[in-house]
Amino acid sequence: MALLTPLGSLPYPQPADAANVPQHIQSLAEAVDGRTVLRFADAATRDAKVTSPVAGMLVWLSTPKQFWYHTGSAWAQLAPGPVHLANTTTGTTTSATYVETLTGSTGDPTAVTFTAPASGSVLVTVGARINSSAATAAYISANIRLSTTVTLAAADARAAISYGTNLCSATTQFQVTGLTVNSSYTATLAYKSAATTSTATFTNRFVTVTPVT
Repeated sequence: MALLTPLGSLPYPQPADAANVPQHIQSLAEAVDGRTVLRFADAATRDAKVTSPVAGMLVWLSTPKQFWYHTGSAWAQLAPGPVHLANTTTGTTTSATYVETLTGSTGDPTAVTFTAPASGSVLVTVGARINSSAATAAYISANIRLSTTVTLAAADARAAISYGTNLCSATTQFQVTGLTVNSSYTATLAYKSAATTSTATFTNRFVTVTPVT
């Protein structure tokens, strides 16, 4: 009976084992196979090949050129990075409720797509140069969507706020938790004015989503 190495549990024969070199090499190769960095064309190919993944298994997907590992319950991207989008055009709104499209701007709605990490949590940062046509506030926040469903709506508590007619740079950051791991979400900038009688102006807008690992 083959013994196992103390760290990797790889099999090796004992002197008393039958001298079947091909069988011993096959046993070792099969044991090593799941411990190397496996390479697949995409997630569908991976899932078809690896039907019983275990925690710590590491794979490379040619599409979308990323390393993924298994947490013990799901595949997750290894060390996912932040995603960012900026819109340098200027736009305005008089809406007192959050809207995703500004008058006079291009490129709206301004949104980034991100994959929920293994933690199910991300940090969302939004900001812009903002001013109002009157002594009132202007707000920039973000809507978080899973497909077309808003899972976290833009809100004043999660908004960068500027008050008055002076053009000011404003930014804020908030954490989003409880995301479905590996699902694709969007974070879309949303804007409003404190009053319909004043015009809120936004320029150099941006949204950044950073995974919490």
